[in-house]
Amino acid sequence: MYRYKCIISYDGHNYMGFQIQEELPTVELEIKKALYKLLNLDIKIYPSGRTDRGVHAINQVIHFDLEKFIPEDGIKNGINAFLPPDIHFKKVELVDENFHARFSVKLKEYRYYINTGDYDPLRYNYEEYITNINYEIMSEAIKRFIGTHDFKGFASASIDKRKDTVKTITDAYINNYGGILEFVFIGTGFLKYQIRRMMGLLVEIGRGKESIEKIDLVLNSKDPSISHRSLDGKGLYLFDVTY
Repeated sequence: MYRYKCIISYDGHNYMGFQIQEELPTVELEIKKALYKLLNLDIKIYPSGRTDRGVHAINQVIHFDLEKFIPEDGIKNGINAFLPPDIHFKKVELVDENFHARFSVKLKEYRYYINTGDYDPLRYNYEEYITNINYEIMSEAIKRFIGTHDFKGFASASIDKRKDTVKTITDAYINNYGGILEFVFIGTGFLKYQIRRMMGLLVEIGRGKESIEKIDLVLNSKDPSISHRSLDGKGLYLFDVTY
């Protein structure tokens, strides 16, 4: 058996997320269709994680197994020929059978983008447009997420109750590129809607509608009903996965 690790990027605008949902347009469905055209096989794909509707990826990681060896470049070039232009295989490599795209992950890095300057219609599907928010206060507030916490209060209320909601965020900070705010979150893993809910509260803090202490209240209460609104997935990017 040959295990292939693949690094892929995609524009999530046209998709209902990564995971297959019957015949709805998803990234996984397009990859499986391309693999079938290339290999005439129904290949099971294992991703590092499942991005939500509209979320983009710079360096998503998947793996799959083949019974026969095919050169890495043959898979990369072949599958890219069958994929739509908004999904692209950047790298394919053979790895040890002990590697697992999901269970071998050490850290994930997500980034969220907000435009606080002039509105750009060409960036509508790739960033949030929000003005009159306080960058300095949000830069202070985002540090409250660093550490090991139970993030149940920032997760989707629909997640499996058996799922471990304790996660570690090793770093979180904001870069300001001339009015484009880049929110960086690095951690061992993230729950469904976690970053989008954290972003929603950060924006309310930046608008002066909530205090920084609200972050501690949500973490301590573990109640997702008080963590405020989620920001749209269009500003969120899976930036990197570390093994």
